[in-house]
Amino acid sequence: MIFKEDWDRCKERFNAFWGGEVVDRCCLAVTSPRKQPIDLGISYKKPESLEQIWLDSELRYQQALYSFANTFFGGEAFPLFWVNLGPGVGATFMGSGYELAESTVWFDRNPVIKDWKSRSKIKLDEESEMWKTVWHMTELLCERAKNDFIVGITDIGGTLDIAVSLRGNEDLLYELYDNPDEVKTLADEIDTAWLEAYDKFQDLIGSHMEGYAAWMGLWCNKRWYPIQCDFSSMISTEMFDEFVAPSLERQARHMDYAVYHLDGPGQIRHLESILDIDEITGIQCVPGATFSEKTGEFHSTFYSETWIPVYKRIQEKGKNLILPEVHPTEIEDLLDCLSPKGLYISTSCKSEDEARELLKKVEKHYGK
Repeated sequence: MIFKEDWDRCKERFNAFWGGEVVDRCCLAVTSPRKQPIDLGISYKKPESLEQIWLDSELRYQQALYSFANTFFGGEAFPLFWVNLGPGVGATFMGSGYELAESTVWFDRNPVIKDWKSRSKIKLDEESEMWKTVWHMTELLCERAKNDFIVGITDIGGTLDIAVSLRGNEDLLYELYDNPDEVKTLADEIDTAWLEAYDKFQDLIGSHMEGYAAWMGLWCNKRWYPIQCDFSSMISTEMFDEFVAPSLERQARHMDYAVYHLDGPGQIRHLESILDIDEITGIQCVPGATFSEKTGEFHSTFYSETWIPVYKRIQEKGKNLILPEVHPTEIEDLLDCLSPKGLYISTSCKSEDEARELLKKVEKHYGK
């Protein structure tokens, strides 16, 4: 791999990670600006419109190559282009509209389900504009990637997160009380379309690439995916068990490995329910950004009294633990209290020298 000289060693550590084991250290993905950029004869091209930012496949391909050529991928970091058309783009595959913005794509600005009696059954619509766009971009990248970079599946979204886009956040909250059976029927329909979309994209990627990846930055030689429910931060654990857990179990059972995206302290109350789903392989924890007196910066603080017990409980239950975008100053403290087995940490440094030094520190920590 042109952008990743030690890719074979990287895959070896990932294979151990998925098995809940360890080769020589935990999986540590470190990125930084590359000291000597790879000369591909490509210059960065700034998009001239919102449509170009999101929908121009050729421009995004060139931007990806430029980024890869200027990035140092240390440890288990690797060049990944996952087809980002906004978080929860799966809603557009099932009938929602979309609104482009500079930093994201919105899907919930005009919910299509106005009432239960008149709504159409939710199905996968391969004729939708966004499906065709995502499919074309994924196919194009797979054909061009060869062995130079990894192509990942798009961010389909969580079942009830998609339901929010289709029905509206406030209305869906009321529906949990007023029309619980209708919500469950909707979730079943979304799950069916979700799994169909997942299979089609994974089949496409699997026909071109070695292994599978997604927005979490993990690689696996078998099928896996991040599953989630950001909506769950607004509901009780009892409602989580009733409305969310069945979809998570259905999706996780459908793939070889599944990682739950636990986003923020509002979801900690659901931890035991998530851990009780045997098919879920691991949990990604995202504490949320706060001001750190240690660094003088705003960033996610992973090493804290709130989150350390969460990590330990996850590992006690034999689940993999994924900690994304950890500040480099926190990593050694985290390694002191966590098992390296099934542990993945990602971080970024300001220079390649700093990144390499961090990798050496982690290897020394484990006596390697």
